[in-house]
Parts: sequence; C-alpha cells; structure tokens
Amino acid sequence: MQFGLFGSAAARRGGPEFDSAEGFRDFLEYNIEAEALGFHSTFVVEHHFTGYGQVSATLNLLTWLGARTRRLRLGTAVIVLPWHNPVLLAEQAATLDLLSGGRLDFGVGKGYRYNEFAGFCVPMDEADARFDEALEVIIKAWATDQPFSHRGKYWQFDNIVVEPPTAQKPHPTIWMGRAGSVRSAGWPSRAIICCSGNMLRLKT
Repeated sequence: MQFGLFGSAAARRGGPEFDSAEGFRDFLEYNIEAEALGFHSTFVVEHHFTGYGQVSATLNLLTWLGARTRRLRLGTAVIVLPWHNPVLLAEQAATLDLLSGGRLDFGVGKGYRYNEFAGFCVPMDEADARFDEALEVIIKAWATDQPFSHRGKYWQFDNIVVEPPTAQKPHPTIWMGRAGSVRSAGWPSRAIICCSGNMLRLKT
C-alpha cells in the first residue's frame, strides 16, 4: 500500500510587513518531510479568485518542489482544462516531467466553481467540449514527434511540434477528478483502469 498527500497552500496578499510566501514555504517543507517518511506522492489543487490565496499556479509550485525532492511523485489535482491553452499547458507540464525525472502525475478536470469560470469569461456550459478538445490536443502534443495541425471549435494550431518531450513515454499518467457519470470520464471509449480516492486513472 502506498500513501500520498492531497492539499493546497496559501499565499495571501498583504502589506509590506506581510510574508506572502510563508504558506508556500511551509507547504514545501511539509512535502520534503513527507518524502523522507516514505510518502509516495503529493497532489495539489488549482483554484483562482478565491480571496484567500489558494494555489493558482500549480505547475510552478510543483516544479519548485520537484527541485527539492528526489522520489516524491508530483500530481495536479486538478488542472482545469477549460481555462488553459492546451499547447502551452502541454509544454509546461512536459518541462516539469522532464526536470523531475518522470515524476509528474497529470490530474485534469472540468471545473465546478461558477466564480472561476466567470472570472475567466468562460461559459460553464462549454466545460465538457473545452475539456475534450484540450485533452485531445495535449495527448497528441505529447505522443507525436511529427508536426501536426489542429482545427477545433476553441483552438487552432498550425504545423507545430510541441517541446520539450516528456520523460515518461508515451506521456505522463493522466488522472481525472471523479464525478458521477460516464460522461465525466471524458471520451466514452477511454477505459478507467484504476481508482484512487477522488481521482480516476485513465487509459489513453
């Protein structure tokens, strides 16, 4: 049996005497100690516009943690795909996977907080379609070394090769935040092969 961590950190706004980075440093030290105690992984949330400093730049924080650890797997729980340019996200995640020696667990989801969708000016009723399109582009970006183009409803890319490559082949393990319907597991043809807490591991 393996044990991991799931959580967040806080970096609030404040005056000149307020140390906004203290919560992030505490998070890092907590996870470094967890690795020393034999913990297998850590998964970190993504949230925006909360007013109380939840982690918004998940991959940045995990990259810093990856430089301070050697074995701990680094998970996103979850990156909300409807808010992200999928090619930029594929590049950033691949960079973390490469620098960490293949320790990225890529958790993705569709989002559920109205104020976050409103803040990004993304309609919530587009979440399913945006998720599907973004995930398709990310997988293709990781799995092919050949130039490709994409003409979708929300994103268009011309003759691109996404760099850097991931350390894990064909790409990092993809997890998805668990919900209550088959539709929530992405494409119906994708098989759920493992369940861990509130995350589903997807076969791609």
